[in-house]
Amino acid sequence: MKAERWQQLDKLFHAALKREPDERSALLDEACAGDETLRKQVEALLSAHEQAGSFIESPAFEVEAEALAREQVSRRANSLLGQTIGHYRIIELLGAGGMGEVYLAQDMTLGRQVSLKLLPAHFTADAERLRRFEQEARAASALNHPNILTIYEIGHADSVRYIATEFIDGVTLRELIASKPMKKDEALDVAVQVAGALGAAHAKGIVHRDIKPENIMISRSAHLGQRENYVKVLDFGIAKLIEPDVLETDMPTRTLVSTSDGITIGTAPYMSPEQAQG
Repeated sequence: MKAERWQQLDKLFHAALKREPDERSALLDEACAGDETLRKQVEALLSAHEQAGSFIESPAFEVEAEALAREQVSRRANSLLGQTIGHYRIIELLGAGGMGEVYLAQDMTLGRQVSLKLLPAHFTADAERLRRFEQEARAASALNHPNILTIYEIGHADSVRYIATEFIDGVTLRELIASKPMKKDEALDVAVQVAGALGAAHAKGIVHRDIKPENIMISRSAHLGQRENYVKVLDFGIAKLIEPDVLETDMPTRTLVSTSDGITIGTAPYMSPEQAQG
């Protein structure tokens, strides 16, 4: 989806929110005349907003608009295969989420495979999203622990911004538990490693704030019981610094995410009560 289309959706969505429900139809009749697709997209955003409530991972516009863009992500992935970004050659799409697309890539300089997270082009115009993307790398790169994903580089090539990390050949915890039930000792082993990773992060003043099965990777090459490098905690993209001077002593007021009153960052089913209360 082109940036202009996103902006059009965003503007119309928020305009409709300011109207009473029974007044929205007239607004859409006028604004979407001759563009039935636009009207359906705006109505989908409004429906998502009404159903989501206050305990959502991100504003309803972002959630629904990302779903609308999945087809475009697939097309973009196919067009990038074999292309080079910086000194990384794209091999295949690994996944996509709110903060960008992740590809398996070959580091042409060091001759190793990496995971390459690309920030969507239309996000680069959003200073807050861009800051979150860059701070994700800075936060995680400040941590040195076998159960935390290693950051290799943060950079940009032309208009594309990226984070290169170690590539983990494995599955998410969500995929693992969906495929078969975990034994008690296996579940405890994963939990202990995740707790160790979070403990190391907390010691550096960093709280992840979005621990969930999708952000925990299980390596295929390791074995249960072999705890070293078996579990990897991913995505410190919405982490928050506890101590303001942990990472950058010259910027004492910097945090990794700025939240405003009434907005909760995280994923509802995995929030602690105090996080859900803001």
